[in-house]
Amino acid sequence: MTDFEEEIKRAITDPERAKRRSWRYLREDVLKLNFYRSHMLYFIIVILISSVIVYGEGLANDPQENNGSKLRYIDALFLCCSAMTTTGLNTVNLGSMTAFQQSWLTILLVIGTVPFVSLFVVVIRRHYFRKKLKDTVEHSRSGRKYLQDIEQPGKGKAKKTFESLQNGVKSAASDNTGLRRRPEIKREMIKRPQLPSYQTGHGFIPAPWELEAVQDAVRYPFRSFATHTHDKDHSYLSFKASLDERGRFRELSEHERSELGGYEYRATTALLWIISLYQVFFYALGTVILVPYAYRAKITNVLHTQQPGNLNPGWWGFFQVVTSFCNGGINILNTNFIPWQGDALILLTCGFLTVAGNTQFPIFLRFFIWATAKVLPKQSRLRQTLKFLLHHPRRCFIYLFPSKQTWYLFAIQFLIDTALWILFLILNLGLPAVDSIPANVRVLDGLFQSTGVRNSGAYIITISSLAPALNVIYTIGMYISSYPIVMALRQTNTYEERSIGLDKNETSGGLATHLRRQLAYDIWFQLLSWFLICIIERGKIVGPDRAFDVFSILFEVTSAYGTVGLSLGVPYDAYSLSGAFKDGSKVVMCIVMLRGRHRGLPLAIDRSILLPGEDLMRKMDEEYEERGVFDPEDEQKLVREKKQGLPEAGIRGERREAEEVHFVP
Repeated sequence: MTDFEEEIKRAITDPERAKRRSWRYLREDVLKLNFYRSHMLYFIIVILISSVIVYGEGLANDPQENNGSKLRYIDALFLCCSAMTTTGLNTVNLGSMTAFQQSWLTILLVIGTVPFVSLFVVVIRRHYFRKKLKDTVEHSRSGRKYLQDIEQPGKGKAKKTFESLQNGVKSAASDNTGLRRRPEIKREMIKRPQLPSYQTGHGFIPAPWELEAVQDAVRYPFRSFATHTHDKDHSYLSFKASLDERGRFRELSEHERSELGGYEYRATTALLWIISLYQVFFYALGTVILVPYAYRAKITNVLHTQQPGNLNPGWWGFFQVVTSFCNGGINILNTNFIPWQGDALILLTCGFLTVAGNTQFPIFLRFFIWATAKVLPKQSRLRQTLKFLLHHPRRCFIYLFPSKQTWYLFAIQFLIDTALWILFLILNLGLPAVDSIPANVRVLDGLFQSTGVRNSGAYIITISSLAPALNVIYTIGMYISSYPIVMALRQTNTYEERSIGLDKNETSGGLATHLRRQLAYDIWFQLLSWFLICIIERGKIVGPDRAFDVFSILFEVTSAYGTVGLSLGVPYDAYSLSGAFKDGSKVVMCIVMLRGRHRGLPLAIDRSILLPGEDLMRKMDEEYEERGVFDPEDEQKLVREKKQGLPEAGIRGERREAEEVHFVP
């Protein structure tokens, strides 16, 4: 009888045991919060609360411009979900909403954006670092001294404390325990042979991606993703760092682990200020440029004539800054950026804010840290902290990558945006809606539109009037909108092997493996959502309404899943195609936006999101020898010495002294 059959038999004969096992599974696996579930719960709670507030405001003070009808709850829920996930699809025109409703959506854009949410993660990790330090040093005099040196800058204090503690630990280890670290064992990496095309199961004629030349061309730019450089200057550490092929620290003593814990704690503190200043700087920069510019006569005339209500220029300028940096897509001007064709200041400013807030956020952030470290004095403690952050970014932050990976990410993002820009100019040749625009203006508009395809959802021309082939390209662009950053995040994961189900001594086509897993994660959900909406909207699809067809729904679903916000729209109003959906389809779209916002998150096994003291962090660090592996023979020797009369209290005292400097497990 197999184990499974025995388990079934025991469950039948002992229903109480089966009930206990089911409850334990529900409690420990289904209901247990991890990073992904906590992230999702934060979004759901904020969206539900906000939808009630926006809906209640509509009941009390809904303007009469909205055809005299009140804002429905499903539309309030949809708008809050769209703003919080920074998608930008809208079921009603924002220009018909009250100033309070528009302001609340602005807040949702800010607290749902990538920089803000990642900052929130840093705050939580720093809190747990602080808590772990506090719990550990309560009974440790040397620990209190060490913590004081971490938080109070002083010349040479930390290094002297490190050296004295290190000497004490080494002395105790050599005189009393006799433990020594096992020599490093080099493992040969397993290289899987490439099969000929006729043995791959894809047919007689190989697909383009099966050709060795094509695979080599694609792999070449990403080849350095598999390794980390080991020649970094770690002179700011009091010990000589030993790194493995992925840049992980190996063979660490308890003191060395505590020193790294101190640097990580200081790194999270520095990140807290850096990311906060990063956001404030770009919000302030955009506001200084656009708000005064909005009061120029030509801008004011457009704002007052495009829609009823005499839109306030200053409020419009500030909202443009927020929705651009947050990649929100929604706009209080119902016609979006269409009236600003050829206005270089508006388009270049908003386009720059768009890339700074999302696609180029990891690149700009690393550059800011690097530049700050360069201008600080060499002996500055902050400079040492920033150098640690630059050398080991994925230990500390989700969206901060090593130098080479950052350069590759920049190159990929640049190539994608350039391709979208060129295709806009080429594929639209001969179309009246585009040919009517002067050539120099068309070039500028194409550049701006390329920044909005993958994230912001801003549009300079009605999307439905573009070339059909370009709309297909836009669908692909929205689908892969987060792939460059997600692939960089997956590939630089400290525990990459474990995250893709490999052993430590195995390797595979890392990028290809991550792409396959991401595609498997994405495509079934998107196809299912598309299928459900086609069922719900069958009457409109087969009816005379030309706005409804299978492709337009796929475009809308892809835009929602990519959190982009582009839409083919409807011919009779300015809102998205979702505004003509039935309530059931709108609920499906909300779920799609939520799921799409979370597809770019780190996996559960990622050093940058694990909390200090968390069981998984300790388990993975031990598994990858970050703590250091001791020889079993030495451990047996210690047991024999104990049996020969070494006092129990002595051993406990020696271990307690080592634990006093072990702050971050």
